[in-house]
Amino acid sequence: MVIPSGEPRLRVSKPEASGNDRLEMCVSALEDLPDDIQGKVVVNDLEIRRKGPTYAIETLNQLRAFNTRDTFTLILGSDAAAKFNQWYRADAIRKIANILVVTRPGSTDAKTEFEEVSIKALDISATQIREAFANKKSVAEIISPTVLTYIKEHKLYGSK
Repeated sequence: MVIPSGEPRLRVSKPEASGNDRLEMCVSALEDLPDDIQGKVVVNDLEIRRKGPTYAIETLNQLRAFNTRDTFTLILGSDAAAKFNQWYRADAIRKIANILVVTRPGSTDAKTEFEEVSIKALDISATQIREAFANKKSVAEIISPTVLTYIKEHKLYGSK
């Protein structure tokens, strides 16, 4: 389950794309995945619909209410995991969910206390993608074609 955040509390600046735009980009990204993977992943708008700052503990509690027999694994990027102790009710999250950190190739983020897994992925962050747009550099080789089309159609991140 992919859950784009609504209003992330620890973010220094307001996201450039709205919650609905981030939701649509997640849905678009799934369209570019192989069919066998698409059937295993869903995008959930739970946090986008919530007003005010969004907290992972509230999301997990909502999901647990409808999935009482399931166990949860919160999958984070290494950048988010590095700030995990600053999260609202971080200790409570640890009690109700396993935490798995996905590291990017070439990542220089410090090791975390959590289990980590490396994946075959591009060595690029969302920040670097936004900077590429700002500097009018091509991102066609590093972003899903369907997401890129969405970004251009909605003129996000300074694209044209």
